[in-house]
Amino acid sequence: MPNMKLTHGYPRYIAQVSASYLLGEPARYFGAEPAATALRALFAAAAADAVDLEIAVQQSVFGRGVSLCYENAAREPMICALNPRNSFVVYDDTVAHTPLFGVRLVERAAGTQITLYLPDRVAMYPQGNTKGHLAKPLLTRHPFGAVPMVEYKNGGDEHGDFEDVLSLVDAYDLLQSDRLNDRMQFSDALLVLTGVMGISADPDDTMSPMDRLRQEKTLALPDSDAKAEWLVKNPSEHDVDVLRRALAEDIHKFSLTPDFSDERFAGNASGISIKYKLFNFENRIKLKEKWFIDGLRERARVFCGFIQIRQGISLDADELRIVLSRRLPINELERAQALSLLKDILPPATLLDNAPILPSNATLERSSQ
Repeated sequence: MPNMKLTHGYPRYIAQVSASYLLGEPARYFGAEPAATALRALFAAAAADAVDLEIAVQQSVFGRGVSLCYENAAREPMICALNPRNSFVVYDDTVAHTPLFGVRLVERAAGTQITLYLPDRVAMYPQGNTKGHLAKPLLTRHPFGAVPMVEYKNGGDEHGDFEDVLSLVDAYDLLQSDRLNDRMQFSDALLVLTGVMGISADPDDTMSPMDRLRQEKTLALPDSDAKAEWLVKNPSEHDVDVLRRALAEDIHKFSLTPDFSDERFAGNASGISIKYKLFNFENRIKLKEKWFIDGLRERARVFCGFIQIRQGISLDADELRIVLSRRLPINELERAQALSLLKDILPPATLLDNAPILPSNATLERSSQ
C-alpha cells in the first residue's frame, strides 16, 4: 500500500516571515557623538546586520538567540551567532538579572569542551575530565569589560513562534499524505469480474485475454449478465479540501502569522486595510522587538567596553536610541498628500522622517538630533 509522508514548511515560513519583518531594515543606533559614530563603524566592520538576521531566526525557532563578541587576530571586535542548543548565559538572582557568565559546550572526540565567558576573561576547560573533576582551565583576558555572550529572548517564557501550532502542522501533513495515498491507491485499483468464472481464449487468437486487457484495454465477457468494474474508494474531495483549508487557517491564526498568498492581500488593497490585517501580527512583533532591542543594547554595552578600553572613548549604552524599522507596502501618493496638508503644522524634520522617498542615513541621523 502507498505510504507517502509529506511535510510542509509551515514552521520555516513562520520563522522567516517573523524574522524578516522584525528586521525589515538594519538596526540603527543614535546617540552622542563622536562615540555613536565609532560604535556604528565597529558594528559595520563586524557585519552586525547579517548576524542580527541570523539571531532573529534563532529567536523565532528556539525561543532565544545567542551571540558572541570576540577579538580577531587584527585586534578588531567581531560578532558571531552561536547555537542556542549548546550556549546559554547565567544570570544572578536579583530582579536586575545581571549576566554573570556565558557557557558554551562543544562536543569533541575526546569529550565535551566547556568554555566560560566571564566579564574580564575567558576560561576554557580541556576536553574530558580527571576522575570526575574538571581540569584546571586555560584563562585568557578579553577587552570587552563585560560578559561577551548575549541572549536575545523571544519573550519571558522563551517560546518559539511556531511552537503552539506544531500539532496543527502535523495534522496538515497527515491529511495531505493520506490524500495523496488515496490517489495512488486509485491508480492501483482492483478489477472486479461479476458472473465470470474464467476467461477463455479463442484458440485461433495468439494473444491471451489477459494480455489483450493489459495492452488493448478491452475485455470480452461471456454473457449479458456478466460485468466488470473497478473496486475503488471514492473519497469526498470537497470535504477533504474544506478540512485542509480549516487547518491552514488555524495555523496562521494561532501563530499570528498572516498568509500573504491570501486574496485579502491583493495589490489594490489600501495601506490602512493591510495594517488592519496585520494588527495581531504587528502586536506580536512589537513584543519580539522589545526583547530583541534589550539584547542589542546589552551587546552595545559590550562594544562600549571595547571602545573604552581600546580607544579611550566613553559611551553609555543606556543613552543610545536603537530603532528597528519595518518594511511594508505603502500608498506613497496618499502619504505624500497627507504630508502636504500638514506642511504648515509639523516641523521640517518630522516631515522629512515620514517622507515616501526615504532620505539617507546621514540625514536621518541629523534630523533625529
